[in-house]
Amino acid sequence: MNEHERHRQRVYKRFLREGLAGFEEHNAMEFLLFLAHVRGDTNEIAHAVIDRFGSLSRALDAPYEDLITVKGIGPTSAVVLKFIPQMCAYYLENKTKKNEKLNSSERMADYLRPKFFGKTTEEFYMVALDEKSNILRCVQISAGTGNATSVAASKIVAEAVKAEAAAVVLAHNHPRGSAMPSASDLCATRAVMNALETVGVTLLDHLIFTETEYLSFADSIYLQRIRDGLPGAQR
Repeated sequence: MNEHERHRQRVYKRFLREGLAGFEEHNAMEFLLFLAHVRGDTNEIAHAVIDRFGSLSRALDAPYEDLITVKGIGPTSAVVLKFIPQMCAYYLENKTKKNEKLNSSERMADYLRPKFFGKTTEEFYMVALDEKSNILRCVQISAGTGNATSVAASKIVAEAVKAEAAAVVLAHNHPRGSAMPSASDLCATRAVMNALETVGVTLLDHLIFTETEYLSFADSIYLQRIRDGLPGAQR
């Protein structure tokens, strides 16, 4: 066993003993790169990645095309790094109880949060519920770039009718911004609410997620103002 292999064994043992909490960013990145580099030293590469993108999280969010420009990061390493946020989201979603009733904003947030984990572009989802708030299906309505995605009320209505839904919950993310709704968010919500009413489906809530928080239209003033048709449903 050479020095690099002994170093890996020390890192593995430290992880099993302490977890990742005490690792510096470059140590955690080095650990990830062990998965792509069966042998050899990944410490220098880990420092290069962190220096290039500024932090571990920004490196994991970086496009594949940017990752492979870093010396020592080839296609396999880049795929491993892109895989990590997706696996985290998969884990969180898999852990969520599929048969849990979404009868509160907290439960809605717990169910929907994994959909936006590690996402750097705006995405929009609809959850169809039966009359007892059981989940019938969850559908991605649209995905955009940056902080812009289109919302088609007709598509949401079609999906709600297909699922024979009694109610609907909407959710989208603001990857780089505040959880407060924009004017276009409010207009889109009003359009969806009106369209759903024509087929007898209730809009229960609209949740906006950021990296660290979420806002519920139902728990704030926004949904009631929209329901009442008030022009003041603005920020």
